[in-house]
Amino acid sequence: MRGRPMTDREAYPTAWITLAVLAGAFLLWRFVLGEPTVSRCWIWEHWHVYCPGCGGTRALMALARGQLGQALRYHPPVVVTLFLAAAYLLTQTVWRLRGRRGWVLHYHRRWPALLVGLFLVNCLVRDVLWLGFGIPL
Repeated sequence: MRGRPMTDREAYPTAWITLAVLAGAFLLWRFVLGEPTVSRCWIWEHWHVYCPGCGGTRALMALARGQLGQALRYHPPVVVTLFLAAAYLLTQTVWRLRGRRGWVLHYHRRWPALLVGLFLVNCLVRDVLWLGFGIPL
């Protein structure tokens, strides 16, 4: 059964809740666990090909340390996703504080599909470079 599509009414609070959970996870990772490293990707370890998420955790960890360039090197779609999420939250918050006036970025149901596509294209490019030319990323 298909319900009605998600709108800003649901997406905006969901984004804030997700941000709060991620902030809590960051604080746990940074101050309680002492920034532990993460094991390598299971797909990479067993099949020696990149998966759509390969490098995503390292990109998040680099961003947490303020290393934007390193995060872009590890996994550009993660940085793009976080930038779009931040732009969405910022514009929605300002718009709501100004009485719903001015320019605002609205949620659209195509966003998740576009982001998944970006992750898949990144994976394809990395695998073509690795398998076709021997260039590891």
